[in-house]
Amino acid sequence: MKSPFYTIFSSLENWTAIFFFQGFLVYYQVVVMTCSPSQNLSYGGLESGEDIYQSKIPYPCHEPYYKTVPAEDSGQPLPGTFTDSAQDIWKGRERSGKIPQCSPVCGQPSTPIDQDQGALGASKAKLGNFPWQALTIIYGRGGGALLGDRWILTAAHTIYPKDSFFQENQSVDVFLGHTDIEEIIKLGAHPVRRVIVHPDYRPEEPNNFEGDIALLELENSVPLSPNHLPICLPDNETLYSSGLMGYVSGFGMERGKLVSQLKYVSLPIAKREACEAWLLEKNRTEVFSSNMFCAGDRTITQDACQGDSGGVFAVWDNTTERWMATGIVSWGIDCSKGYGFYTKVLNYVDWLKRIMEGEA
Repeated sequence: MKSPFYTIFSSLENWTAIFFFQGFLVYYQVVVMTCSPSQNLSYGGLESGEDIYQSKIPYPCHEPYYKTVPAEDSGQPLPGTFTDSAQDIWKGRERSGKIPQCSPVCGQPSTPIDQDQGALGASKAKLGNFPWQALTIIYGRGGGALLGDRWILTAAHTIYPKDSFFQENQSVDVFLGHTDIEEIIKLGAHPVRRVIVHPDYRPEEPNNFEGDIALLELENSVPLSPNHLPICLPDNETLYSSGLMGYVSGFGMERGKLVSQLKYVSLPIAKREACEAWLLEKNRTEVFSSNMFCAGDRTITQDACQGDSGGVFAVWDNTTERWMATGIVSWGIDCSKGYGFYTKVLNYVDWLKRIMEGEA
């Protein structure tokens, strides 16, 4: 019997064998295929390991800044463990291909605000007191607040001023993450993708601040951290009870000068009747609608001022134990000489949510 004759041609990815077997020439080739790895499973706030075919990874969100919530209609149990399938789709325990969301946690600063309601004058904020605070520079300094991880809540009049000539394609700079004006600018501006102003706002009417609310959509999500945390949106009228204390923070004017450090004041929500009587006494013609509220006291000198516009009126909600953005610094008469007037955010929550959820 003849000895089998064979030859092997090989390469890194395949090999070929040719040999005689029982008088027949046999050609045999094996090709070794390497599967390309699936795309990384990534969402805002997700921490994951290497994703290899049929590997299993946990789906933890970056706590305490994010929490895991199920994808809509997924029925996915939480926390999820996902396996890479042959179709390059990550599937959960219930074999669902829908990935849960990492939702930003709002209204829980790492450094609690010193709630000294007897303090007089403005106080310097510590890092982490107001981690939602935004500095805007459009026609000058303004304020705003981080919602979620890519939206800034602010006042419409900081974008379209009532008493200034505004230009088309005016630059909108947004800064976050520090209480020192030099340091926050050094961190760099967050590029703005879209500017959305409420349709009720009328820049041509100087005495009417109806609809003084706007959203800035950032180009990129903000990595949440102790100095970058969103504030919550209000959900009930009890957050507007007269006498309830709120906090206003900003980089605006104090004693006629722009501050170099983030300052804040505590102010009581005032009775509507008192503010209406005060406006009448001052012979003012500004519109004070149900979409606004007032705060402060005519006997104290604490107040927001120029440069603070767009910042939020933050109220602590004892029920949820979170800070709520109940108001936006809108308008007033001078500074520290009576009441300040704020956009009532509760009346615009549906509009805000439609915009942020992509429905409008």
